[in-house]
Amino acid sequence: MIPSNALIAAHQYLAPALQRARCVLDATAGNGNDTLFLCQQTPPECRVFAFDIQLAAIQGASGRIAQHGYGDKVCWIHDDHATLAEHVTMPLDAAMFNLGYLPGQDHCLTTTPDSLERALKDLLERLAPGGRITVVAYPGHAPGRAEIEFLEEWLPQCPQSRFVVSRLTFINQKNNPAILYMIGETRRKPHENASANQGQGIGGTPGYPDAG
Repeated sequence: MIPSNALIAAHQYLAPALQRARCVLDATAGNGNDTLFLCQQTPPECRVFAFDIQLAAIQGASGRIAQHGYGDKVCWIHDDHATLAEHVTMPLDAAMFNLGYLPGQDHCLTTTPDSLERALKDLLERLAPGGRITVVAYPGHAPGRAEIEFLEEWLPQCPQSRFVVSRLTFINQKNNPAILYMIGETRRKPHENASANQGQGIGGTPGYPDAG
């Protein structure tokens, strides 16, 4: 299926990394759409972490997730995603960012380049072999354009030996369509030869045992 927008494309890109995932992250829970996608696409034992700085977002999204029967699968973090290293110690198989503001809430309260940079730095250290990250950014408002400027400068510095970084834009769509940035860890497939690397993960984080 050809994706019609950045959000659908992000889901399609992440899907292969979710089939055997053990720990995933929604860095911007918002209304819970991406959190629900991660719950639905990962194994029952997979742990889903969902961050949001707004309590209203956590309350609304957690209620929605519970209605779908995934209440015990998600660890909700009412904090800035810049602090993810304080809350998540496991290697991450996938992570999602949907930047900007929470629809229906204060549009002045948005994600920021500084927080995004801190979160991405920690994620690259914790990204499991074969893991993937998506970042959806919005050029239609000033804070979103600042985040895009940051991403366009920062992402090309990711070492090619470890990551494939790409960008998807919808150039014939009106009203400043969102841009999708994709980061993939390339050193080996998820859980491949994990038993040989047990205890020695990326960036000093513990490796996974062999999944069998």
